[in-house]
Amino acid sequence: MSSSALESLPSALSAYREFAASEDSALRDRLASRISDSCLIDLIAGEISHPGKHLRPALTLASFLVFSGGKAPSRECLAAAHALEIFHTFVLIHDDVIDGSEQRRNRPTLQKRIEAVLGMNEKAAGHLAIVLGDILFGYAIDLLSAPEMNREWVAPLQQYLATVTEDTGLGEAQELTFLDRPLAEVTLQQIEEVYYLKTTRYTIEAPLWLGARAAGMQAPELEALSDFARPIGLGFQMENDLHEASLPLEEFKRLAYDFQTGVKTYFLRRFYEDLGKDSRQKLTALLSRCREETSAMNDLHEMIQSTETLGDLKKEVEKCFSHARDWVPQAPYSEEHRVGLEQIAQFISTQRKHSEARN
Repeated sequence: MSSSALESLPSALSAYREFAASEDSALRDRLASRISDSCLIDLIAGEISHPGKHLRPALTLASFLVFSGGKAPSRECLAAAHALEIFHTFVLIHDDVIDGSEQRRNRPTLQKRIEAVLGMNEKAAGHLAIVLGDILFGYAIDLLSAPEMNREWVAPLQQYLATVTEDTGLGEAQELTFLDRPLAEVTLQQIEEVYYLKTTRYTIEAPLWLGARAAGMQAPELEALSDFARPIGLGFQMENDLHEASLPLEEFKRLAYDFQTGVKTYFLRRFYEDLGKDSRQKLTALLSRCREETSAMNDLHEMIQSTETLGDLKKEVEKCFSHARDWVPQAPYSEEHRVGLEQIAQFISTQRKHSEARN
């Protein structure tokens, strides 16, 4: 990204937020024309009005700026960026229901807000949250279907988002099949495959692809972005694992959902491999009790903090970003585009901290 394109990212983000606010307001109006329940509408609108980092829109815009030579983002680019952000919200809603999470983005999750606002029991609130998430997925598709969009550009953007949706679902489905499987039977390679499908594809690769395609980039240059995105996505998800594993004890007991629900994370598998036979048996026993027993979470937290796995994985995260940067000089792009990708890698690195991590 040239320095001038990099400097224009804040203004591009400002244009995005203005576009998003307008489209979100139009969504509220459309919903109000169909149902009279303002409470439901408020719950839906509340999910898409958070301030957030807007990482995926930012990457979509950055990619567009790189491959368009710094042009102002087109309507197609803005719509793709917002569709991806709404899709992200849809995924989080479903994840929170699956995990039984109580907090997201430093506030109660949607199902918990439904319980509080509508007085529903936990099961019914989860069901309603899933349905409201589905409505937002429809909104994401609608954003790329507006009549004022350039039809030549829209079709490939829609098709790509559909493929990303399939892969995200496949990754989530595969992760769910691992929940009741012993940790020893889930390999690091299998976990990396899940991470690629459910994180790298829509968090890193999709924004870069959508922005570049909206800027006019064609195959095979588009496909090459996968080689750049893959190590970054792995590092990004590893950082997420580290956030949960590094929480202070009281927050760990409340918020370390992966350990409580049986999710087989990269960190957990690496932690297991770093232990001796007796310690592995102890870890397995603790994980089986985490959901019901606070004492098990206390012991698990102490066990994690006493090993070197946390520090080792932090180094691996850095290596992931280094691998992406090392790939750039051989990328099939112009020098200006390669400079832009290096700066995008640096941008993602600065944004990789978990959204709820303390500075």
